[in-house]
Order: sequence, then C-alpha cells, then structure tokens
Amino acid sequence: MSTRWHTSVSAPGRVWGSFVGAWGLLTLLPFLPALATPRPRSPYFPLCVEVLVLGTAVVYTHRTRWARTARLGAGLGLGLLLLYEVYDATVYVATRRSGILYEDLQYVDNLSYFVLDLWSWRVGVLAVLALAGIGGVGGLVAWGLRTVGRTGRYGGCRAALLAVHLAAWPLVAVVGPALELGPVNMTYQSSGERTRVRTTTTRAVANARASLRLQTMLDSMRTAPVDSAYAAYDTLALDRRPSIYLLMVESYGSTLNAHPSLRAPYRALMRRTDSVFAANGWHRATARSDIPVRGGRSWLSIASLLTGTRVGHQLLFNQFQAASNDSTRKVPHLVRFLDGQGYRTVALQPFTFERPGLPVRNLYDFDVPTYRDDLNYRGPSYGLADAPDQYSLHHTHETHLAPSPDPFFLFFETVDSHSLWNYGLPPYLDDWTRFNEQTEATRSPHPNAESFPPVFLPDSITAPTIYDQPTPLRYLRHVAHELRVLREYLVEKAPPGSLVLLLGDHQPPLIDSADRTVPLHVLSTDSTLVAHARRHGFTEGLLPTPESPTLRQEGLYSFLVRLLAAHDRGTAPADTTALPPLRPRGVPPSLLVP
Repeated sequence: MSTRWHTSVSAPGRVWGSFVGAWGLLTLLPFLPALATPRPRSPYFPLCVEVLVLGTAVVYTHRTRWARTARLGAGLGLGLLLLYEVYDATVYVATRRSGILYEDLQYVDNLSYFVLDLWSWRVGVLAVLALAGIGGVGGLVAWGLRTVGRTGRYGGCRAALLAVHLAAWPLVAVVGPALELGPVNMTYQSSGERTRVRTTTTRAVANARASLRLQTMLDSMRTAPVDSAYAAYDTLALDRRPSIYLLMVESYGSTLNAHPSLRAPYRALMRRTDSVFAANGWHRATARSDIPVRGGRSWLSIASLLTGTRVGHQLLFNQFQAASNDSTRKVPHLVRFLDGQGYRTVALQPFTFERPGLPVRNLYDFDVPTYRDDLNYRGPSYGLADAPDQYSLHHTHETHLAPSPDPFFLFFETVDSHSLWNYGLPPYLDDWTRFNEQTEATRSPHPNAESFPPVFLPDSITAPTIYDQPTPLRYLRHVAHELRVLREYLVEKAPPGSLVLLLGDHQPPLIDSADRTVPLHVLSTDSTLVAHARRHGFTEGLLPTPESPTLRQEGLYSFLVRLLAAHDRGTAPADTTALPPLRPRGVPPSLLVP
C-alpha cells in the first residue's frame, strides 16, 4: 500500500524540475511586458491567477479526451493575456495611464502611418526580430503547457498546483485590493489614486467600464447645452495690444522642482535665469498649470489651452477637429479671439510635417503656420525636428515677425527638449544662420564625441558626454538649453512691452512625477502686465514655490483675455465685474460638438 501511494503521489526529481520550470515560465510570461518597459509600472501581486486557472485545466484534463482542447484553450488564453499586457504596458509608458480601449483604438491608424513613415531596413530587421520573438514565445508556451500537462499524472504535482491555487485566491481577492502601493498614479479615471493590486482580468474589466463611461460621456455631449461664456469676448475691442508669446516647452514639468536629483540644479538654473531677466528689465511671475495629460500627447494640452475646455481624451480632440470642418459654426478659441483684435497670428511647430495618411492641418486658423518644411533649413539634423530651436525661432522672427509693425501672437511648440534626450545637445551659436552651414561647429554630436558645454548648470552634474549621465540629468540639460535659447531670444529681440507666457506641455515621460502640473511663467518688460498676473496669486520670480497657485490649463484662455482687458484699461480697474468673465475651469466640452 505504501509503495503504491509513493508511486501515485510523488514524482521523480527530474519530473519535479520540469514541472517547476515549466510552471515558473508560464507564470512569468504575463509580467514580461511590464518588466520590459523603460519606466516603473504600477505594482501588483506577482502571481497571475489567470495562469493558475489555465494551468489547472491542463493538468487535470491530462489523459482525457479534453486534454488537447484544454491545451489549445490554455495557449490561446495565455496569448490573450500576453497581448493585453503588451497593450496595457505600452499605453502606460506612452500616456501614464492604464488602457481605455475605446479611446486607444483611435491611435492604431495613426501609429500604422507613423511606422510606414519611419520604415527603413533597420526597422525591417527589428520587425523580423519581433516576429521571431513572438514565434519563440509561442513555442515556449506550447512546451510549458505540454510539460505541465504530462506531470499531471503525478499526484504530488497536482497537489502542489492545487495548494498554490487555493492560496493565491485569498491573496489576490482579499489581501491585494486592500494594499496601497507606490506613488499616486493615473488610473482609469482622470483623477489620481494609489495603485492597488489588480489581476489582468480585473484591469481588463476596469478598462471595459472606463470605455463605456467615455462613450456615455461623449454621447451626452450631443444633447448638453453649449456654454456661451466665450461669446462675450467678441464684444471686446482692445486699444492696447502688446505682442504676445505663448511658448510651450516640450516636457517642461513640475517634476524638475520635486525630483530628488533634479531639485537643486533646477532651482540653481531658475535663480540664474531669473537674475538675467531682471537685469534686462523683465518682470516675472510664476504659477503652475494642471495639464489633462502626462508624458505625451501634446496636442491635447494645446487644445485645452487654446479652446478653454479640458480636452483630456483623443475622442474629444476628434470632436474639435470635426467641429472645425463645420463651415456653419466656429468654435471660439484664443487664436480666433486675437485675430479679431488685429493680431498677426503665427504658429511655429518645427516637428509638424506631412506624413503618409497624416496631412498637416492649420486647425486653429493661424495667419502664418510655420512647419518643418517652411524653415528653409539645410544644416545637420538635431533630434526630431532636424532644425534646432534656436534656428527655428530666429528664422521665424526675421521672416514673419520683424518685418511687420503690427502686434503679433507667436505660438511656439519647442522640440529640443523632447524625449528620449538621447541625442547630443545642439550648440548655441552667436550667429544662428551658421546652422545652415555644414561645418564642424554645427555637426550633430556623436555619442563618442565631447558634448557641448552645459548651459547655466552647476559643474557638479556635468559629464564628458551627455550619454554618460542618467536620464533625469540628460533631461535637465536639454531643458536648460531650451530655456537659454528662449531667454537669449527674448532679451535680444522681443518687442518692448511684450507679454510672454512660458509653460510646459506636460510632465516628462520616463521620469516619475506625482501629478500633472507644469511651471507657468508670465514675463514682460511692462510691469502692469505682470502685476495683473500677481493679482491672480502668481508669485514673484521664475522659481515655483509652495505658495504658487495651480491654474487649470483650460482656464488660461479666459485668464489671458481678462489680463489683456485689464491691461487695456491701464491701472488696476476698481470694478472687476466689468471685465470679461473668468472661467478658471473652462467650459464643458459640449463646446466642441459640431
């Protein structure tokens, strides 16, 4: 009896080894996409209940007529788990939120065109390697399921699997959801919450619910009343019209003032930058702006600012695009308001160019849209836009701003500080036209070449090459270079009395950030313009402080219009009720429905 029990319950050592190895492989596979991402993922309990369920089915159907069906079903189930985890990890890295399938499907078409645009033999090799990797993973899954299934004849393996299975359920279902781990993360809602333990199935269900909520919200917009608060701006007629700069610095986020390795050098950078502006007669005030996105999708941040409504979803942006095609109505936005006040509106977006299937659109009806192919740039390539921002900005000034005496509005979406910050910094040249010369001085730095000297940064964080520095410091150096480009231009060429709004488009990707805010600076050589900003709580100087207020991105449209109206009246008006309405939270997104 004891011998019979031994042979039926226990397994030889090699069988146990195969069982543990195969089972460990199957359990690990769903976590590989999260582990392979370049930034931390939301932590969750490292045991996939779904794999346990699938594996149990394979083990207990061994040597039955359902064995083949069980292995096939388990293989397909693991494939779906892997596919979902790859999707969720990709979305998290790109957008700093978990997946919302109803919205994320909108990006598939654009992504396909983007891949075609970047296609080369290197991309082809990577595609072949990716397909080979997928085939290899499929082979590993098949081997693991066969091995686990064969060991199902041994009672010991079955008992071990059952014990783990029974222990996992209370951990995931009861203990896990009660835990709060890691920093505050973006989840399926637009608010932040502590990361909780979730199985893949739980996250997929939350994804489906979020998709349904988004669909319901979009459907309700079609019957919701349109807030006409911005229509009152059409009655304004400004007599004092300072030239306006709206400078959105790529990835310029508040994490610079919070990250442990960035806080000290960033504060030193801003103190020095502030002193230069002060020495040249510029007044400065600072707040923060709450952006609807993190780590990317700049166009949603821009849309929120210019339209005065919170555009936190691609589908909302699509609604705005559809409304802009409707000739029977015009969506109010900042560019249209300034155009009605006699401003010459100019857009500088060096990274915008025609791609297959992705036409360039002047969505906000700028008088002079300036894109990559409009810059007449023939020099070496620097980063994503080819032309460095110093060249783009000065070329646009000399071509479109300086020749006209009329006040202008320049919207500049910078590029030099775009992630991944793995290319060399462009040099800063005294003569910006030299960028079009193919010289050693303007050659794009090679990873093995010495980098150009750091700009306005303490020597303690420098290194022989920018590639020798960790990601946060590479990011800081690119932001510092960007701020130098803007500072030198404004001091040298901005018309007297110009109003400058300088802010980030979103928090940087690849670097942890606790919120969505970005620094917001108001600058002018006219003290009354900055004084109006301080009445809204803006603090003195360029360095954000705990006292600096946080404004919502969609509220900046009404803030700027109100600031211009107050400035038009000269000194601070005693009766602020006569000023245009201030909408600190913008207006509902039904404004964007055609």
